[in-house]
Amino acid sequence: MTVSHQARNADEDPVTAVIPRVPDATPPTPGAGTPAPVEPSPEPAAPAAAPHLALLRPSGIVTTAAAVVTVLAVAHFAAAVYGIGRPGFQIPEAIRLGAELNVSTWFSSALHLVNAGLLALIAANSVRRERWRWILLSICCAVVAMDETAANHEQVGWIIHTTFGTSGLLTYAWIIPAVFLVAVVALLCAPMLLRRPGGLIVAAGATLFVFGAVGLEAVGGAMFDASGGDGTAFDYVLVSGAEETLEMVGLVVAMAGLLRMAGGAGLRIAGTFTSASRP
Repeated sequence: MTVSHQARNADEDPVTAVIPRVPDATPPTPGAGTPAPVEPSPEPAAPAAAPHLALLRPSGIVTTAAAVVTVLAVAHFAAAVYGIGRPGFQIPEAIRLGAELNVSTWFSSALHLVNAGLLALIAANSVRRERWRWILLSICCAVVAMDETAANHEQVGWIIHTTFGTSGLLTYAWIIPAVFLVAVVALLCAPMLLRRPGGLIVAAGATLFVFGAVGLEAVGGAMFDASGGDGTAFDYVLVSGAEETLEMVGLVVAMAGLLRMAGGAGLRIAGTFTSASRP
């Protein structure tokens, strides 16, 4: 039979008397085998704030959009003036304002989408009783953005025009339901909109857009009807160019107001540099 012996120290052995240890009263001498007292380390300095990187600057966005509108308008009207006295000349479709599926159409659709996104951000940060109105405005902008490229309003107008035989200012008959829908949305949302900072700017932009899209569209339709459907006449080209220019200017003005409104609501799209992204 094997008996295992476990090592015990004096404190663990029950038969060993434990003698209490008396601390030495003499203070330790530095350098005599006792480490010197450690001085408390100073508090670490607070790290410097990380440099801020603004991803979207409202002034830069509005300036860039206004510059694009200016270039498109100048190209259209310069080509129209160049065609004076040149029979058969037509403004190239790529730069003609009012034509479908070209640069101006794409840019107008992009502006509508930007405004729809800003309205959605404002809706997310609004009180519950107003949220559905902001969502309604955002949906309206998104639908108009889709219509800019799909031209569904032209098909609706053709159906109304051929069914009821509209003419003159109502040649482009899609403006009839458009005026009704704009009035309904304005009655629902205008009071709420005007209470916000930047609301007057948004309202001014919306007014410019509606005046161009509906008012000058009606004038252009009357001219188109009177000329027998000549879409290359100089006066018609000027009116259609002014219409599209006012639409884009209105969208840019409304975007400036929405950016101000979003900033007043505490919404920012920004970022910060991290240590991994610093050069």
